[in-house]
Amino acid sequence: MRGLAQIGGLVVDKGHRGAGLGKLLMGEAEEWARSRELEGVYLRSNVLREAAHAFYEAIGFRRIKSQHCFLKLL
Repeated sequence: MRGLAQIGGLVVDKGHRGAGLGKLLMGEAEEWARSRELEGVYLRSNVLREAAHAFYEAIGFRRIKSQHCFLKLL
């Protein structure tokens, strides 16, 4: 494997969603990864962000796993 770029978070302000900004930002991230000869782009998205999931799938990402996170406060 040649390595992956990882996106730590992507949030477009609610008032600007649907204007193509997310697609533009993700395209730039992909181009950055390509220019460094990386194999792909990896990102995580909270299970509650269903609209974001649909967006990522629409631009070619595929869901590879689901997980739950647990916390115990002391």
